[in-house]
Amino acid sequence: MAKKLKKIPIDLVSYIQIETEAIRDFNDKQMISSYCLSKLEMVNWYLELLEVGSKKYIVPQSKEHLEMVRDQLMECHKQIMSVKIKNPADRPLMDIKYPKGYEE
Repeated sequence: MAKKLKKIPIDLVSYIQIETEAIRDFNDKQMISSYCLSKLEMVNWYLELLEVGSKKYIVPQSKEHLEMVRDQLMECHKQIMSVKIKNPADRPLMDIKYPKGYEE
């Protein structure tokens, strides 16, 4: 009996885009990059299964949909890698955000 694979979540790409905007340090960058690449690998595997007509697995999404997600994930990874991390040594020791009108 063929095993039905998990659907690629519809919000996957937007989740990665949001997390990319929230990158603050090298650890953030590494984590979202790894996550993105693992999902890209999964999408490529699903596409490969469709290509060979696997009888062992059922891919729940169309080739066209998976190709679109693959392209979006590749673009996301480019964005992740283009994020420049500021050297922590260059940041001020105390960066206090005062409320509007505080200095008046």
